[in-house]
Amino acid sequence: MISDSIKNLDRYLYVPNVQKAIDFINANDLSSVELGKYDLGDDCTLKVMEYVTHEEPEEVLLEAHREYLDLQLVVKGSETFLFQAIDLGEQAISYDNKKDVEFYTAPYCNSVVLNGDNFAIVFPNDLHVGNIVAGEEETVKKFVFKLKI
Repeated sequence: MISDSIKNLDRYLYVPNVQKAIDFINANDLSSVELGKYDLGDDCTLKVMEYVTHEEPEEVLLEAHREYLDLQLVVKGSETFLFQAIDLGEQAISYDNKKDVEFYTAPYCNSVVLNGDNFAIVFPNDLHVGNIVAGEEETVKKFVFKLKI
């Protein structure tokens, strides 16, 4: 996983299709982008969502992908984003090739707070889940770029 300041995103042009995310970010006022799904071309998409963060559950299900990587960016509010290496997890729900997702549990997780100043890129070997409170419950607007690898 990569987590860095949003101002450094262009340092990661070697990551497959990250230029598509950069182009979208540079061409739009992110605070005014409507909720929904956007086609970025070349089998890459953006999902813009809004939700209220919640407390971390007793057993966390972390997701993983095989065909896409995620670039996740919070543009309003903040959330705790949990992650772990796939080799340290145990598969809980089998891979769904139509949705490109499988779910795992892990004995422990690492975390970073996504808050609008930073981003996370998660690769197929990274388990991850967001939507966890960072301090207190709040409404978050989040961009999830699904970038084909």
